[in-house]
Amino acid sequence: MLMPFSRFHWPRPLAIFFVAATCQAQSEVTIWLDSHGVPHIEAADNDSLTYGIGYMHGRDRRFQLELLKLAAAGRLRELVGDQGDQKVLASLDIYSRVLDFPGHGSAMLEAGSAASRATLEAYANGINSATRAEPRAMEFGLMKYRPEPWSARDTAAIMAMVSFGLCKNWQLELGRLELILHQLRTGGSIERALAIWKPRYRLPPHLIGEKPKTDPFANIPVIAPELIKFLEGWAVHSAPPRDARELREGSSAFSAHGRGGGRSNNWAMSGSWTGTGKGALSSDPHMPHAMPSLGYLAHIHRTNGSSVIGGCLVGLPTIAFGTNGEVAWGATANWGDVTDLYVEKPVPGNPDAYLFEGKAETFAVREEIFKIRNRDGSVREEIRQFRSSRHGPLLNDFVDRLPDDFPPVALRYSRGNGMPAAAALKLYDATDVAEARRAMLEFTAMVGHWVLADAKGNCGYTGPFSLPSRKRHLGTLPVPGWTGAYEWNGLIPAQSLPWIDNPKSGFVGSANNQVVQPESTGYPINFEGDVNHRWYRIREFLASGRGDRSVTEAISQLQIDGVDHGWNQLRGLYGEAIRPLEASKSELAVAAAARELLSWNGDSLPDSPAPTLFNTLNAMLVKRMLEDEMSPGTQQFILSHFNIEPFIYDLLRNADNPAWDDRRTEVLETPVEVIASVFREAVDALAARYGKKMSRWTWKRAAPFHIQHPFGSNPLLSLRVNRGPFVARGSSNTVWKHQFGREKLTRFPILYGPVLRVNIDLADLPGSKMVLPGGQSGHPRSEHYDDLLPLYMNGDGVSMDMDMARIRRAAVEKIELRR
Repeated sequence: MLMPFSRFHWPRPLAIFFVAATCQAQSEVTIWLDSHGVPHIEAADNDSLTYGIGYMHGRDRRFQLELLKLAAAGRLRELVGDQGDQKVLASLDIYSRVLDFPGHGSAMLEAGSAASRATLEAYANGINSATRAEPRAMEFGLMKYRPEPWSARDTAAIMAMVSFGLCKNWQLELGRLELILHQLRTGGSIERALAIWKPRYRLPPHLIGEKPKTDPFANIPVIAPELIKFLEGWAVHSAPPRDARELREGSSAFSAHGRGGGRSNNWAMSGSWTGTGKGALSSDPHMPHAMPSLGYLAHIHRTNGSSVIGGCLVGLPTIAFGTNGEVAWGATANWGDVTDLYVEKPVPGNPDAYLFEGKAETFAVREEIFKIRNRDGSVREEIRQFRSSRHGPLLNDFVDRLPDDFPPVALRYSRGNGMPAAAALKLYDATDVAEARRAMLEFTAMVGHWVLADAKGNCGYTGPFSLPSRKRHLGTLPVPGWTGAYEWNGLIPAQSLPWIDNPKSGFVGSANNQVVQPESTGYPINFEGDVNHRWYRIREFLASGRGDRSVTEAISQLQIDGVDHGWNQLRGLYGEAIRPLEASKSELAVAAAARELLSWNGDSLPDSPAPTLFNTLNAMLVKRMLEDEMSPGTQQFILSHFNIEPFIYDLLRNADNPAWDDRRTEVLETPVEVIASVFREAVDALAARYGKKMSRWTWKRAAPFHIQHPFGSNPLLSLRVNRGPFVARGSSNTVWKHQFGREKLTRFPILYGPVLRVNIDLADLPGSKMVLPGGQSGHPRSEHYDDLLPLYMNGDGVSMDMDMARIRRAAVEKIELRR
């Protein structure tokens, strides 16, 4: 039984809180809280430190933890019930159950070492201790809900959910399949579909690899010949598409959920770049914005003298963005292709079976019971069945964009079992980049780009994950599941994947870009990647050096940069179309808007109308180009999905893309004519929404930036729990990433962005900075609910000093725990 003792103030003042727990072990944990609520945790061993992190997550973020746990388990409606958007909630629950995050998490747990399991148990024990000892979260009281005890399996399920969320390829494969099916049913062809949405992208500049003289994949068909024959045969007998305005129930719900996984920036510099002889690093993971943030700041200090400081993600006990003083590390999402879609061939007359190598196999059927909380507190049950083939769960059972009569499509996923907790423990003890890179070989459960720097002046990149070995296909389109010819040939060993140390430039970095030149490896590592706009800007900035600024000041400034290189890519074609409108005497508003856009330097400043014009024109062009090419559900996916930028920009900048024509009217307009026409429409649409004065079309109005609590839509609570509006400096493809969907065409509410930032100068840890878009506490009444927001918005942060003597002197609260 936990026994909380009284809090009292010292003259500094310093509040002390003592908690004792009955447990076989008798380890002491001391937590010093600074003026921003950041915990500095002292203990003798790793498990006690992890217990301390768990305690602080439970103390500050217990409601958020419960939401994450229930989301990973597909049980959100047990908590939320009939409140909110039921289609979205049902979609989230179904998504987690079909993909079985709890099962994947349990498999990781069982495959991991005893030490890694002990780490997760210690984290769970810390959360449970805080749940018993600390005041109940406001949200639990409002909902009359008592959280269940936390377990190591809950943490592992969240790991599995985050891991799969970083997998981007399967949704792009599905989108390409949808486009092909619509083309075949409306008089188009597979060739046209693949000319519109290319199956292979090259997105230089690459950090690793050169394009070889001979393409190693030249003899691999873009799409399997057996699948071409099958799809063309299916289309002959398929029902024609329904009315263009009709969307199947659930399509919007899944699209809302399927915006894409995390996207981030990171870069590391060598001692030659910093000029101090020691390395430096920046990292800022991009995830959904929320109050509180998904990020959390912490410092753990072993009494033998070693420390780690930085940011972790709530629900996970490891400091994934930080430093031990000798090495610094940070991750972004990697586009490594660990998923494939398999089209299964049904057995004629037997809907419960499919063919594999000429033999019938029966779909596995799993029944899931969903409990849904009613408004009166009672619970009702919903039973659903989900099918799987040998290749994985069937998308038809939880994605609503495929035609009703299309055969089953299975999702295969390389579920890496490398336990992040085990890798983190080794990473914490690394003394240089080489040791840190070897530690990361156990981080294969998640698909990440990792950059590293050390106090010896080295910098490096590594990207280990569980990459399937493909011999007969590239992984960018579904393959036939019935032949047996397109199965995986095991996995590429993580230690064989590309890495680099100390490039000539003196820096490494990634912004979800295509770090590795696709053809240089000899195996399909990935042919996707984000557009290179952020990486161009990062490279441009770092190549110019830091000047007379401090290291931390320079790299912090880059994190809040708002220059959009997408404008540079489209300026030529857009200029050709819009420049003649500048001198128009009959369309004064259009002429003024044309001058505004063409004089823009690409900086997405809050008071400028130019980024509003640019993004509105882009969105309306994409809609115009695609509405005659694909189904409404696919269009909605394209306009709302966050990992679709390579397709969008390839579509907009290539005048030879077939989507520029109009299949409905057979009018062969040139791209220049289309852009000019849509630009006029964009000006009219913006005037209708924001008023006729272009000075009112500012980016801060078009891209509202609010950070919302899960209860933030409640008008009685919104002012208390939400924060904003804030001024957005940046857009979807700037280094300060403000991610939005395009489905509203003239309005771009910001949904994703950096949920924490670290800027680490290994020559000056006290001057290094870390910050959250909010505060450490998830309790709205706490002074630490939003006290970091001003620092975040200004590109500043709190110190990453690890000197315990200074920390103890400056602490405002002390918590003593006994395990």
